[in-house]
Order: sequence, then C-alpha cells, then structure tokens
Amino acid sequence: MNIRRFKESDADAVSAVVIKTLRISNVKDYPDESMEEWVKIMQPQNILERAGWTHFYVVEDNDTIIGCGAIGPYWGKEDESSLFTIFVLPEYQGNGVGRLIMETLENDEFFLRAKRIEIPSSITGCQFYRKFGYDYKDGIAEVDDEHVYRLEKFRVPSILTIKAIERDDIPECTEVIRTSFMTVADEFGFTVENAPRFVAFATTDDKLYSQFDSEHRPMYGYFSENGRIIGYYSLLLLENKECELNNLCVLPEYRHKSIGSALFADACTKAKDKGCVKLVFSIVEENEKLRKWYEKQGAVHTDTKKFDFFPFTCGYMEKSL
Repeated sequence: MNIRRFKESDADAVSAVVIKTLRISNVKDYPDESMEEWVKIMQPQNILERAGWTHFYVVEDNDTIIGCGAIGPYWGKEDESSLFTIFVLPEYQGNGVGRLIMETLENDEFFLRAKRIEIPSSITGCQFYRKFGYDYKDGIAEVDDEHVYRLEKFRVPSILTIKAIERDDIPECTEVIRTSFMTVADEFGFTVENAPRFVAFATTDDKLYSQFDSEHRPMYGYFSENGRIIGYYSLLLLENKECELNNLCVLPEYRHKSIGSALFADACTKAKDKGCVKLVFSIVEENEKLRKWYEKQGAVHTDTKKFDFFPFTCGYMEKSL
C-alpha cells in the first residue's frame, strides 16, 4: 500500500471510489436522494477540477486506488487551509488507510503554512476527524445547510523556527550537513576514498563561506528552542526562473517530526518569492525512500546521470512553484 500525488489519469478511478463509498458508508447517515446529489458532483470532471487547485493524493493497493484526500487554501487564504474529498473504500476501512491519508495531508505544505485548518465533514466522518484534534467550528456541533459539520483545528505555533543563516552560523551548518548526510553514506557504503565529492565528505567551512560571501546564496536553518541548528538548506538562483535547492537535511535525532517537510515547503515559498517558477535538485538515485518522500512533497523525477567520481547514480527532480 502506498500513497502518491494524483494524476489526471486517476480521475475515473477516484470518482468510482468516492461514489461507492458514498452509496455504502455515508448512506447510513443520509437519505438516498442526498447521496445521489453528492454523486452528481463527484464525477471525473469534478475530481479533475478540484485536483487543479488542491494537492490531491491517492492511496493504492496493488496498483488499485482505494482511497483519496486533498488539501488546499481556504478561500484563497495563505494562512488557512481546508481538507477535502477524504474517502476510503468500505472494504479497506479500519485498516489505517484513513490515518495514512490524514498524516500525509498534515505534512503537506498547505497544512504546514496554515494557522487554521477547516474540514467540511460529513456526519459519517465527523468522529474520525475529531480523533485528529479537529473540533466544531465556533463550538457549533450541528450540521449546516449543506448537511455537514464545520470542523477546525488551530496549529500550535512552533517554538522551532526557520531563519536566515548568518555568517557566524557557518561552522555549525557545516557540522549539520556532514552529520546528516553521513547516515546516507553509511547506508549505501560511501567513503571518503570512493566518494570524496559526496556532500558528507566535501562540505567544509571554506566552501560554505564561499557560497555565502561570493555566491550570495540564500541559506536557511531550522533552529531549536535553545538556538541550535537542527536542519538546513540553501538556494542558488539559476537562469530561466529556476532555483536550485541544495543540501536540505535534518539531523538524525530530529527526523520524522515534519521538519524536513517544513524546510522543503519553506524553500518552495522562498524560491517563489524570488520570482522562480521551478525548484530543481538532485538526489542519490538509489535512495528510493528519499525519492518517494520528495514525490509526496509534490516533486517529480526528471532524469538520471552517472559520473565517474561517484559510486552512485545522480537522480534529478523538480517541483513547479
């Protein structure tokens, strides 16, 4: 079972999942005629339209779509978002599929940038969402004219912040980069002898000082409550309104806390603010787990290339901004 971003070719299958779920699961809480009204607005063309302005995800089991969910801006606002179209086939309910969808949506950049998230919840799904910390909007525990509950959740402001790196921070950034990428080196057998140009071995204070002083690369760190840098990335502005992302990393002990997602979302925002339309970057192609992680962030794989000085293949990815 895996979750990935929606493709246009998924529209028919997603529509079928939604309609089947409405007619079997939701009909327990709504009259048949209400369900058929919802069916009319969950056709493939409706799914495609929603996917056009949201980040839409699908869950697959053996290449069969079994669930879906989307997140997008709340009426165009940048600091508020909404969850939409969260459905799981009846025969897969109760097996963690819904949780997987919610966790993915809550790691999406639309969630991470928002102060408030709203869900127009069906009667059927209300208690499921409340388990994730969503409560009745304005305390109103009744369905509205559209026969849905309005649920909301306010994100607690993090004591961890992303800030621009200052020159005095460079030595600590070097250590963060080398320590973070060393786990990749250990996993794939890279050493200073067989991969001296790999970032875990090639990053030095002098190299970062040069990027800071001469290249004027924007650098950003994820700072803990006590001011320690626990994550990092830098940008390099290219031609054709493209921006190169470099050395995005998180210290091993701070991983799996959505810090990487926050850094990537911040990089996308910063690059877009600088007038760029595309974020490009490279990965170790053999690192399938990392590639899939970036794909969940909305990036797509574009190419590969082999260099004599690396014992691995370089994979290239990009994300439209």
